[in-house]
Amino acid sequence: MKKTSLLIIIGLALMLTAVPVSAQGTGGEKEYRFTIKTNPLAALGGPFWVVVIPVTGEYKVLFEAAVAEKSSVQVGVSYIGPSILLNLDELTGDEGEISGLKTSGYRGQGMFRYFISRDLPAPEGFYLGPHVSYATATIKSKDNAEDNIKASKVNLNAVVGYQLITSGGFTLDIFTGMGFVSRKWDISGSDFDNDMFKNRTSVTIPFGFSFGYAF
Repeated sequence: MKKTSLLIIIGLALMLTAVPVSAQGTGGEKEYRFTIKTNPLAALGGPFWVVVIPVTGEYKVLFEAAVAEKSSVQVGVSYIGPSILLNLDELTGDEGEISGLKTSGYRGQGMFRYFISRDLPAPEGFYLGPHVSYATATIKSKDNAEDNIKASKVNLNAVVGYQLITSGGFTLDIFTGMGFVSRKWDISGSDFDNDMFKNRTSVTIPFGFSFGYAF
């Protein structure tokens, strides 16, 4: 799965440089081909949750390039660390033997967007398209390497959204849709509450937003 995700990201990145852009601005307005975005609120929680508890935080950057008049490709990379909302020691066993935990991981994602707004070229306006992401993270005890959690998550979504680009280049991107998510947990050691971490595959309704700059 890791190799597949890396191949997807590399392939999308090659598309960014290989496909010429034919989008033309209207009414003499400034043309934008690229966007770069993030969402600082993701540090509060994601992509791994247990019920409503954010186990990890995400620190991400998204890069998008228009590849035709009405389409673009977006790729994203993230560092996964601890959620700034949660003390992970709360998820240990009753004896509370773990005095500290270290969280680290990554996420890669890709999205193809087809823009359906009649008077706006990519990458602005309403859009739809497929979205795929893969995330993995490890939570380790700082005192005992045998106590750890390994988590992975795969998302496959069909999304619809809107991207606003102001005259100054400020970008706001909001999307939702429907898809499937697969979460897997591998628990080692006895100090974690195993009943809280369950493998699951289910239908999901994604929602996300990010903001940044177009150029």
